[in-house]
This record gives sequence, C-alpha cells and structure tokens, in this order.
Amino acid sequence: MKKIFFILLLTYTSSIAQTNYKLVKSIEMEIDFFTTDNQSNTYVVKGNELNKFDKSGKLLYKYSNKNLGNIDFVDATNMLRVLVYYKNFSQVVFLDNTLSLNTEPVSFDVLGYQQVQLACSSHNNSMWIYDQQNFELIRLSKNYDKTQQTGNINLLINIPLQPNYLLEYDNKLYLNNPTTGILVFDIYGTYYKTIPVKNAEKIQAIGDWVYFKNENTVKAYNLKTTEETEFKMPLSSFNNFRLESKTLFIQTNKGISIYTEKE
Repeated sequence: MKKIFFILLLTYTSSIAQTNYKLVKSIEMEIDFFTTDNQSNTYVVKGNELNKFDKSGKLLYKYSNKNLGNIDFVDATNMLRVLVYYKNFSQVVFLDNTLSLNTEPVSFDVLGYQQVQLACSSHNNSMWIYDQQNFELIRLSKNYDKTQQTGNINLLINIPLQPNYLLEYDNKLYLNNPTTGILVFDIYGTYYKTIPVKNAEKIQAIGDWVYFKNENTVKAYNLKTTEETEFKMPLSSFNNFRLESKTLFIQTNKGISIYTEKE
C-alpha cells in the first residue's frame, strides 16, 4: 500500500512540475499588482484604481477612491465581498462582485489598531489583520469585533518578524515571513508549523500545496508530505503569478498574460 501511495505521489508531483500551458489572452496595461478569484476573474491594480476582467480578458468593472490614496492589497477570496486595503491610511473597504461598495471605509485606527501591516479575508465575512505593534494576528468579525488572536508571535516562536503576505485558505492561515519561512496557523490562531522556504515573494495555497515565487522560479510545497517541486513556467521572467483551476495568470512588465493547460 505504501508503495502504491508513493508511486501516485510521484506521478502527481511530476504532473505539477511538467504541466504545459498555452497563451490564450493578454491584458496589456501598466499595473502594480493583481489577484484572481475562483471563477478566474482577474483584479488588476494601478495606483488607486482597481479593474476587474473576466477570464476571457474582457473589462467588467472599475473602482477607485482617490481620497484613500493607492491600493496596497486586494483579496478576492470571496468575490461577493472583495477586500481592498489602503495601508497608508490604515483603512479597508469591501466591494461586491460589481466592485461597488458593500460598506463605508473602515479605519483600523478608530478600531484601536495603530500599526496594521497586513489584512486578508476570513470565513463568515470576517478578516484577519497583522498588528505590528503587538506582533500578533487578530481575527475581526463582520462587525469588527475581535474573535481570535495569536498573542505575540515573537514570544511564541522566538523569531524576528517582518511579514509581507497574509492569507486564509481551507481552515488555515498563512503568514509569509521571508527571512524564516511561511508560518501556518489554524483558523483559531493556534500556531501549527513553519514551512521552511525563505525569501518567498508571492504565495498561494491550493489543496495541500502552497505555491510560492522566489526570484524567477515558482515552487510548490506539500503540507502533508513536505515534498517540494518546481512549477515550470512558460515565461523565464515575470513579476507575479496566480493559478485558478486550469488557468495560469502571469504578470509581466507589459500586463497580464492568461494561459490554459494544453490538451
């Protein structure tokens, strides 16, 4: 039985490493960063403007709020409640699937959190924030009440913290700390493990795999087996990537290139 499992594992990881993609569409425009949702819609940010494209590259909706400055992060995990974070103003807004405001902007300063460095969506219309002042992760309900917190992570696992990315996926919370690795917590804020990959720039969780960009390489790490493999990219130079189903999105200096798996 163990032999069969090992063969299946090798087959699966090999398919990850050798998947070939074909270019189907390019969105040519200047962008700062982008993300996607599970329907393969693309959310492209340039300055204070957010553009939403469908999977064929057609522009659907736009959003901007010049009063809040440039957009620093977008989480479209819940496409009916898209989180948009303005770090310089320490404010977050939530948009519906047409990029219309769900609520008025929420100020973390007013809520009592003075140094929020990161924010991401959570289940049940909640969100997680990383509070740099107390080195802790805090979960806020849809009414912005504190429901979970990790406590001081510095004291908990005794590492220097300068995280650059936060996401919740499948009952786990991932905090990317480039100098030490990707810290994994459960949805209650209990520390689980550290994925030992340093200098990860962009991360995405899919199934049991965590994908991460390191310079011009994308790798995948399996949480259950600790297997690590390289994901072959169709481009040798790129800024960012996302995977949704059988679609691969790649950010270059020219915009977004959309690929699908070859038959």
